[in-house]
Amino acid sequence: MNRPGSWKNILVIIAITMSAALSSCAYYADLAGVSPQLPDTAILDKLPFKAGVYIPESTRNYTQPTDVSRGCLAMHVTGKFGQIFAETVEGTLKQVFVDLTVVKKPAPGVYDILVEADMTEYVYKAGCMGNPGSYGIVKGSIRVLDANGREIWRSQETSRKSSFTGSWQEFVPESMTSLVGSWAQELTNQPQIRQLKKRTP
Repeated sequence: MNRPGSWKNILVIIAITMSAALSSCAYYADLAGVSPQLPDTAILDKLPFKAGVYIPESTRNYTQPTDVSRGCLAMHVTGKFGQIFAETVEGTLKQVFVDLTVVKKPAPGVYDILVEADMTEYVYKAGCMGNPGSYGIVKGSIRVLDANGREIWRSQETSRKSSFTGSWQEFVPESMTSLVGSWAQELTNQPQIRQLKKRTP
């Protein structure tokens, strides 16, 4: 015969055991050393301009993504998100322009075109039995200035949600490529950009 309170003690032990198990199963994904994945822009005709690309330090230094996972095991994805994004933009635009220079400060008047791009936030969700579905959302913006510093184009696409594939080390760069690749396609199709006059040396 069970003594009074014995079932309560058993339930407490089970709860503690489950809590310890869950905490010990926290998942960590470190993006250190991860390289960007560039979109396939071979089908694009390179724009015949001397271009500069500016990415603010706030973006380059971005390392704290937003975790919106709920009801799942602890999930920690860490790494230089901003640096991966910056390298994705720079590598992609090198395939778009015949001449591209990375600039530390906006410098209108020096280039035929100045591209400014930034990432404001990276949101991720890790799925589990109670809350399935994993994804990443890249939020940012891109615009183009002419040689006089006048904005001639700004993409209306400021975020891109991608469903999780593979490992986080592969997925994060892929999700950034999805947005940046879309920007590149859009940029090269803008008549106001293609019609700009190339500056003569």
